[in-house]
Amino acid sequence: MRDQHCKLTLNHSRLAAIFVGLFLISLLPEYADAQNKVNILKADSIVGGSYNGERVQKILGDVRLRSQNMEMLCDSAYQFVNKSEMRAFGNIQIDTEDEMIWADSLKYFTDIDFSQLRGRVVIETDSTTLFGNSVDYRFTTKVAHFLDDIRFEDEQGILLANSGFYYRKADSAVFRGHVQLKDSLKYLEGDSLFTNRSSEYYEMYGNVFGDDQENKTMIQGRYLESDSTGRSLLKEEAWLKNFKSDTTDSTRADTTHIQAQKILSSEQRTERDTTTVIHGYENVRIWSPDFSALSDTTQYTDSTDTFELWSNAKSWHKQVQLTGPYIKAKIIDGNIDSLKSYPRPFSVQQDTTLERLNQITGDTLHADFNEGDLRQIYVFGNAHLLRFSKNEEGDPDGAIDMIAPDIRIFFQKGKLVKMKGIGAINGSYLPESKQTANKKLEGFSWDPKKRPKRPETPMQRRFAPISEQVFFDLPRRYIKYLKKTDPKNSKLKSESPKKELNSN
Repeated sequence: MRDQHCKLTLNHSRLAAIFVGLFLISLLPEYADAQNKVNILKADSIVGGSYNGERVQKILGDVRLRSQNMEMLCDSAYQFVNKSEMRAFGNIQIDTEDEMIWADSLKYFTDIDFSQLRGRVVIETDSTTLFGNSVDYRFTTKVAHFLDDIRFEDEQGILLANSGFYYRKADSAVFRGHVQLKDSLKYLEGDSLFTNRSSEYYEMYGNVFGDDQENKTMIQGRYLESDSTGRSLLKEEAWLKNFKSDTTDSTRADTTHIQAQKILSSEQRTERDTTTVIHGYENVRIWSPDFSALSDTTQYTDSTDTFELWSNAKSWHKQVQLTGPYIKAKIIDGNIDSLKSYPRPFSVQQDTTLERLNQITGDTLHADFNEGDLRQIYVFGNAHLLRFSKNEEGDPDGAIDMIAPDIRIFFQKGKLVKMKGIGAINGSYLPESKQTANKKLEGFSWDPKKRPKRPETPMQRRFAPISEQVFFDLPRRYIKYLKKTDPKNSKLKSESPKKELNSN
């Protein structure tokens, strides 16, 4: 009897295995020969039923499925009998050759290899992790469409956006709405972004703001373009600010503002160092505590700390205005060190005690400073000077009108101490009169109202800081994966166990 019982049990086991095998085959719909058919590797139970009026097979409890492109774990799945569709629910994990995916629910169209991931979606590939609430994903093309919020993390930093596309094969992405990027020292925000990570190229549009603590600069504009060579283009209400950080009180004292229609920055790299060159185009305005300027075009070189201005150029230092086709200004430790201008520059120094405008012009002008105070003006080539004087009581007392090949004027702490004409001098003293007070040399230019001022509206971000934590509680299988592969991951420290979403 024992032997017969064993044989009977064995026969029943064989019959059960054959039945289950035939039943699983019956679960495959009419497209069983299609490229992306789904095989059931494991399940606690399989029952027939309906879902939204469609005939389905319900695969329940500790489910493991496999298709040509993926293997999936979940709590339950519905296989539609009469169409190329499968749905999975609860604690989903998908493994492919290139990525791992976690989600709360999945709708998978097997004939086109297209999936709709919903709930807490996590996609991990190489060194990149993406988080979203609603993601459409095609396994063959590796294109992910994030419909509702996206968080993108890699070794370079974190990105947030309201929606976007990620093209894994091209290593490119398009993000829209509330776009924010950050790493340890840099922050950038805008309304939309296109990027190619491999070439480190990106374009950002609409209300762009950036804070670069490494290079001590902040930017603002309507469009930003940048690449791996160090080139960046800021357009439309472009604004660049340099600042100095005070580590004692965490303030950022602004040193220089450059505003223009377009600001182009590039890097000239050598084995020893890197020089940054900044060009400003169209309606350029420059302000710093010691120097301000206007021009159509400007160039700033950080290695020499110099500004060069072309076309309709004007610069100001204290009560001095310099106008010329070309102006070059050198800055040292935030103070102006020298000015050069040609051809035919015109310099005006306002004497506020006399309410008069001292003037000098010529072919070329050089001005030197000492810790920000005017030390010398040297005009050579057809120099012409008009200098107003005062009497012992400090009242206006006429002016000196002098023409010479070269003229040098010396100052101490900004006050005139000596004038010197070089070569054949033609000069005269003009007695005090209304006509003398209003005298202007040829080429006179004095525009104090055009002098750029420090921007009144502060440059600041619109969006709240990026949180170190994801915007949803992490899926259970993903937590298990992190504990196994990266037990020191910061996301695990704040993660508290909560009720897992599971919808059948």
